[in-house]
Amino acid sequence: MYIQGLILGKGEIITDGRVLSAMARHNFIKYPIDKGHPYVDEENRPRNFMYKKQEYRIEYFSGCFYPFVTIE
Repeated sequence: MYIQGLILGKGEIITDGRVLSAMARHNFIKYPIDKGHPYVDEENRPRNFMYKKQEYRIEYFSGCFYPFVTIE
């Protein structure tokens, strides 16, 4: 769903901080943004990326200022 340029997510949110930290070390995302939450910052990187032979997507969910990483 698109609302004025935002994509409202529908995928499964990745909440494991170890996985998100590994993705950040590989420069796919910036993490952590807010301690205790799985928010990320894409910083003008592509919204879709492959990590360990799995496709992930950076998506916004309603009511959140920062996006999440979701699995397709």
